[in-house]
This record gives sequence, structure tokens and C-alpha cells, in this order.
Amino acid sequence: MIRGPMPRPLEDPLDVGQLAAQRTRLDREFPIDGFARLRDSLARPDGRAAVQFRFHAAGAYPALEGAVRATAWLVCQRCLQQFEAALESPVRVAFVGRDAEAGRVPDEYDAVTAPGGRIQLTEFVEEELLLALPLVPMHATPAECALKLAEEAQVETDNDAPPAAPAQPVRRPFADLRELMKRG
Repeated sequence: MIRGPMPRPLEDPLDVGQLAAQRTRLDREFPIDGFARLRDSLARPDGRAAVQFRFHAAGAYPALEGAVRATAWLVCQRCLQQFEAALESPVRVAFVGRDAEAGRVPDEYDAVTAPGGRIQLTEFVEEELLLALPLVPMHATPAECALKLAEEAQVETDNDAPPAAPAQPVRRPFADLRELMKRG
């Protein structure tokens, strides 16, 4: 039995025209710590990003639809505690050779420049994750912040901290001022 050539594994840079012509479906995972620019925005670079793309043609342009998903560790700007956030970026793009062609893609697609009809997949995925980051990372509710702070305080108390000094009576130097002013 004669078989055709084995398909080559997808390698960066990807030929988006060929992938669109073959209507390729791409499911892949990437380690979060492999994205240098994204790492700078995270509390810690743990986890993986998953992509599900379907390449096809959008008019005269190669295109892809799908999503980039990841769980990332961010720092809440309300309580300054780390929390896990779900990042998701739906993707619907058409690839153009030059910026001047961007206005010609169908309206429902974002234009992405792919010089020579090729893209670096890892850079594309990282860009989508950066776009998915919240402008101001926060827990979903202030109650979650309070819960995290209470947990943190409990951990500190459980760590055999020395007992707190007895409370000193509060001294109010101007407490008698009102009485003095009434007399005068």
C-alpha cells in the first residue's frame, strides 16, 4: 500500500494560507512561563494556556476563529492578595499581508498583519492573553478580599506569634476641652 507523505508537524512560523486552505483545526497547550511579556504581569507564572483554532477563508483572506484560555495568578488591587483568574480571549481574525489591506477584511473579523502569510503562533497566543488581562485585577467581590485577608490573619496568628501586649487605656488629651470652654 502506497501512502502519501506524512504531514509535517505544525511549526512556527505558521503558513496561515495553507492552514486556511486545508481548513485545519488546531488544539494546543503552552506553558504560561514561556510567555516573557505576560510573565511580567502575573503574580506567578504557573499553569498552561490552551488554544482552539479553526482556520478557514474569510473572503479572499485566510482567517481563524476560536479562543485562547488560561488560568493566571494575578494580584488583587483591592486587597493586594494573589488570586487565580480565568482569562479567555475569543479570536476571530483575518490575516492580511500589509496594514493597507486591513480595511478590506469582512467587518466581523479583526485584521492581523501576517508578513509573507506567516505568523509566530506563540507570539499570537501571548498577545491574545495580554489582551485578556483585566485592566485592574480584583477579586470578584469585596467579600472575597475580606475572606483572603481573614485567612492571612489566621495564618499569622497560627504561626506562634508572641502574645499581644495588654491594651493600654486610650488617652484623649482634649476630652475635657468642651467643659473648659463652657466655663469660660
